[in-house]
This record gives sequence, structure tokens and C-alpha cells, in this order.
Amino acid sequence: MKLKTAPGTQALLDLEDAAPDILFERIPGATSPLWPDVRTAFMTAMQHRDYGSAPSEPAASSQVRAWQRLLRSLLPSQWDARQLRSERPILYIVGGGTTHSVSAGLRNWLIGDYLDLFPELSAVVQWHAISSPPPAFTMTRSLDPMAARSGGYARLSRKRVDSALVRRLVREFAARLEGQITDDQLVAIAASATYSASIAPYFEAEFSKLLDRVRPRIVIMEDASYGGRAALIAMLKARGILVVEPQHGWIGPTHGAYNFGAAMRDPQLLVTLPDEVLTFGEYWSSGIRHPGRAIAIGKPHLESMAAKAEQWNERPSEVLLVSSVSFPEETIEFARSLRRALPPEWVVRFRPHPSERAVLSSRYGRMLAEPGLHVDDNADVYESLSTARAVVGTASTVLFEALAMGCQVFVRDSPYTDYYVGDLFGPPLQGVGEVDRISRAMLDAEADDEPSVLDSIWKPGAVENFRSWAEARLN
Repeated sequence: MKLKTAPGTQALLDLEDAAPDILFERIPGATSPLWPDVRTAFMTAMQHRDYGSAPSEPAASSQVRAWQRLLRSLLPSQWDARQLRSERPILYIVGGGTTHSVSAGLRNWLIGDYLDLFPELSAVVQWHAISSPPPAFTMTRSLDPMAARSGGYARLSRKRVDSALVRRLVREFAARLEGQITDDQLVAIAASATYSASIAPYFEAEFSKLLDRVRPRIVIMEDASYGGRAALIAMLKARGILVVEPQHGWIGPTHGAYNFGAAMRDPQLLVTLPDEVLTFGEYWSSGIRHPGRAIAIGKPHLESMAAKAEQWNERPSEVLLVSSVSFPEETIEFARSLRRALPPEWVVRFRPHPSERAVLSSRYGRMLAEPGLHVDDNADVYESLSTARAVVGTASTVLFEALAMGCQVFVRDSPYTDYYVGDLFGPPLQGVGEVDRISRAMLDAEADDEPSVLDSIWKPGAVENFRSWAEARLN
């Protein structure tokens, strides 16, 4: 079954296909229109409505912490991105959260294999601050001090962003989306956009000096399609630098950050998007509507971990239940029913979403009291998948990764099903009434050959694919 496009994403596409002039409006001093910078915030707000989940509350900011961060950014630090001095043809700009521990420090699994291919040609700057343990790739620096200084300069400056204009534009965007955004969401979107606009001139000036020193020919930028880096991408393209985004998670026809209407192909807005997107496989490339060229490369970390995974028939009797964050009570009842339907020697491991770990006891206490039901606390989900016989979830990249790791995959029906997984893994489970069916399937299962769809989802030979791609771009 072809995946559907969620109503909120379709509303964005319809707006961009209509291409009203307001999408091209800029606030004074901005290097690109406002629309790309707020687009993802609108996408997120409408997804909450589409799927019936409440938006998460933003973390409260602390003025004390902000000033402490600013003071730290003014002190000399070996991790400050402005310490990068040598020319590097390939510059990676990443979040810094996609890491796992190795003997040399924290390795970024999203790009680590690529760095190993061209260590002398590459440098990394990440948005997260760097502390202990340090990055495994030594030519890694942090943009956090640069962002902190920019925020401090904006606070001390007499120049002020026209916040009234930002609010007006945000409300007009929302009006063209036919009232799908609440007033509280509009206030939050406008406030965030105003703050981003206030620090942009200072950050762009410092970032421009970084580019002068490093002189990259290719920038590989995580989340480049999300819009928040629009001005940076425009700056890079103005210098003739190829901007490329590596896929880091699920993408498809309902993901607003990878599906765009006609307006985003206009040169004024196109310049804010990456030139190319490196996907995990043709399955992902064919599922998006992106102005950039989608190129199937593969996922090297998954590929190497799958090669090391235990043979299916040698794995312990374990099933991994992956959280969807939404509908915790349904998850609790399903987990308890599954535990009781399986023989006593089986173990059900519940893997919470990272955002849930701080509230695990209060959110899932009844479930965790069930004998034979445990929390999966592996930092690397691939370690968990490599020993699981089966995986159950709703809408998560983990389900697709489980397929590569040789696991049986079962999908629980949810508001996300038609948009994220469809019937790729068979008919979705309709609640606890189907627990007996899948428990029998787990007990009767035998090791199968890899499904033919696997190579389409995870293109094999990822490292060599990237090598060929990079050498062609550099030459």
C-alpha cells in the first residue's frame, strides 16, 4: 500500500503550490524570507492535530544559565569552532546527538564511517557543546559557543527585530492554513522566529569567518531541509559550496521537512534548501517530494551492526516493544497482555523514547511491575535489535532497522500507520485482541531469508557508495 500524506503536510504543500507573495516576504535585515524559518514549526503544530497527541511543553529557559553559557563562550576553549584553522574540503555540520561510545571517545554514527574514509579532508562542527568524553574524531569542534556569543551580542545590541512584523506574518501564514494552528502555538512560533532573527546577523558574521578559514567545497549538513538553517545554506551556496543533507531517520510523503510545494522551487526559496539528500535507499528516495536530488547511499552504521548481529535462531527468547510516546495506557495494556501470552522463559523488553526516560516510573509504572517485563536501557538500539527475535512498534525508524537486523516485525495499528508504515510489515495489529496471534507467530517462527524489499530500504555497500559519491563531487 502506498503511504498516505497527512492532512497537515498536505496543507503545507497546497499553500506552497498556491505560492502567495507572503511566502517570499523578508523581515528587515534578513538574508532570506521568513517562511523557511517557521515552516517546520507549523509542520510540527499540525502533526499534533493530525495524530491526536498533545504538543510537548517547551523546557523553561533560565536567564542565569543563559548568562553562564555566554561567559563560558567568551573563555578560550579548544572545542570552540573558531579554533578551526586548516582548510578542509569536506565540512560536516551536525547536531552532535547521534553518538555512541567507543574507546577513543564519542563516535558520531551518522557520519563516522564517512569521516574514516577521508580523515585528512574532513572537519566537523556540531551544535551540541563538547564535554567529556570528547569526540572520537579529533577534528571536531562545537558551534555552541558561537551561538551563545551571538545570543549575548543580540541582548546587548540596540538593534531590535520588528517583532510586530514577525507576528503579523506568522498569523497570515496560519490564516492561509485555514485555522489549523492554536493561538498559543502562534505565539510560540513568532517568539522563536523573533529570537532566531535577532541572533542571525552575529552568528552569520562569525560563521562566515569560519568558512574563510576552512574553505570547504562540500558541506554535509544534518537537518538541512528543516528550514532553521536557511540563511546559512544561502550563505554557503553564495560561495559556490555544494550543500548536502544525510538522511538521519524516517522520511516519507507525510514528513513536512522533505516534501515541498512549487514555491520552494522558486530561486528565492530554493537557495535555502540542500542541493542533494543522501538517503538510506531507493525506498526513501522515492517517497519524498524534494527540490534537491535524492541519492541512495545506505546507512553504514546499521550495515556494520547487522553484519555482527547474532544469528536469529541463536538469539535469546526476547521481544523488543518500542514506544511511540503517544497513548501510553494502550502501550501498557498491550505489553502486559503480550507478556502473559508468551511462555515464562520469554522476556519482553520495553524501549522508551529518549524523551520518556526521565518520567519512566510515573508514566509506565504499572507495566514495569509486571514480572518478565523489563526496560531496555541499551544506549545503542542496534545492540538491542541484534539480540531480539521480534520487534513490536507503531511508527518508528526502528521497525525498518529491525528488518535489517533479522528480526520479526509487527506493527500496532495507530493514527500513524497509514502515513508511516502502511502494510509493509503485514496487517497491523488491532489492539490487545491480536496478542495471541503474534505470540504464536513468534513461537512458530523460523529463520527466513532476507525479504526482497530489504535492499530497497537499506542500500548495501554504504561506505563504498559514499566514497564514489564524494570522489565524484571533489573531482
